[in-house]
Amino acid sequence: MGDFYRVPADNRDLNYAKYFSEGEQDVSKIEDYHSHNTEQQGVEGLKKLISTLPLIRKEVFGEDVMQYPY
Repeated sequence: MGDFYRVPADNRDLNYAKYFSEGEQDVSKIEDYHSHNTEQQGVEGLKKLISTLPLIRKEVFGEDVMQYPY
């Protein structure tokens, strides 16, 4: 067949039963996270949120990012 590298098929058991037919049933009742069930930020909320990031604090406010133990 020539000089080809053959990758064998992954025949492992992925054990999906543990997640679909067994396990905690309450997990399936939780509503998925999406844009309609979260708090949407306006311009001021977004400014407040990103002003907590070390890079923004350094570049915009000139603060030393090493003083924030993130």
